[in-house]
Amino acid sequence: MMPDEILEAKEVASLLKVSVRSITRLAEKGELVGFKVGDLWRFQRSDIEAYIEAQKRKQQYKLQ
Repeated sequence: MMPDEILEAKEVASLLKVSVRSITRLAEKGELVGFKVGDLWRFQRSDIEAYIEAQKRKQQYKLQ
């Protein structure tokens, strides 16, 4: 598994255990870093991992 592997929205959805629509909404709002190839969203694995870490930090901050 390469850190800059390109993932499809359905792969990111599976990884995060959410719907594909949730992934596209997050991308459209700019909360999840991605790029479009035609009409299809694509994501770098390293950006998804960074998103996960940012969400964990955000939760830890709220708990303090």
